[in-house]
Amino acid sequence: MIHPWRRLRTLTDWELRWHSPEDDADAGFTLFDEKVISLRANLTWEERRCTVLHECLHAERGPTLVGVLAAREELHVRRETARLLLPDIEPVAEALAWSASIDEAATELMVDAGVLCDRLLWIDAAERDHLWQRGRDSNPR
Repeated sequence: MIHPWRRLRTLTDWELRWHSPEDDADAGFTLFDEKVISLRANLTWEERRCTVLHECLHAERGPTLVGVLAAREELHVRRETARLLLPDIEPVAEALAWSASIDEAATELMVDAGVLCDRLLWIDAAERDHLWQRGRDSNPR
């Protein structure tokens, strides 16, 4: 299992700060010039875990240009965050099979709903087949 807070500790020259929702609505952001990762103070435990890993990946990868390259970089970091936090599709399939919602499944998996949705967005064919089969097995007709 990956430990996002341990990963943050490896960024020894970076500082963690907290911002209020009134100051910035973003869950987190990275200031490259200042070497600061900032997290919104009112995040849930799962949101903090996901956001700190997401911002660590930005810090490790370095700044990008604005526009299309920045959008592409954001998608790459979102995908990598989801894969690192949910590497095995089996627990995802189990959580989805019994839960009543994406939010409930995400909490069971110790991630936020956005990360779970990202993981599902970028599944490969074998993982899709596994999810389909697990869903079918839990809802026989």
